[in-house]
Amino acid sequence: MSGNELDIQEIIEAAVLAAHEVGVKGMDEKIQAAINVALPLGIKIGAEVGSKIGAEMGAAAAIEAMEREQEKYRQKQYDWKYHNTKLLLRNYRRLKKYFENAVFSEEDAEEADESFEGIMRGASRAASEKVFVESIQKNYITTKIIMTHVNKMLEVYEIMCKRSSRKDDARHWRVLEGLYISDDYTTAEKIAKRENIDKRTVYRDVDICVADLTALLFGVGGIESL
Repeated sequence: MSGNELDIQEIIEAAVLAAHEVGVKGMDEKIQAAINVALPLGIKIGAEVGSKIGAEMGAAAAIEAMEREQEKYRQKQYDWKYHNTKLLLRNYRRLKKYFENAVFSEEDAEEADESFEGIMRGASRAASEKVFVESIQKNYITTKIIMTHVNKMLEVYEIMCKRSSRKDDARHWRVLEGLYISDDYTTAEKIAKRENIDKRTVYRDVDICVADLTALLFGVGGIESL
């Protein structure tokens, strides 16, 4: 490996290291901090070997390394949102029943100072799906925030599917409703028979619904990897 190649490799490694060292910060701060460290290093190394091209290559390599870190971060965030959307759907009936039967004053519920995503981040630290549900059910306020948002987005999604010009979209909603939403649970086998599709298509439809609902539940951030 030539001296210039070694220099560029050092720049890349420095950029990645800098990103990890500030990993506890927000993503914008993380990228900026890493660039602040790696970009000058790339220019410095290039200058030391007496090459303007080397400096430009060093700067480009540093930025490229940061872009890779940013993409990894975005994918990790999307995977987290997708996973939690799936957990909410699998436990929707249980959470709905608790929400409808819980007793709590509306005045107290209105005083809640928590967001949907904030609650989900706390719940997702649970060691199991059972604990995940219990953490949402810890009080009426938490459940109200979650279920109000989920129900609203389900209403939006139902309208989107039923008004779509693509016939598969209407089926997607029926599959989702039968498996997770309606009061009467329907098995994947029965849904496949009713819709005249195979069981694998049922689960593919579910995956599509989860991806769509991830975007609705979590906003723009949930769309980045779609």
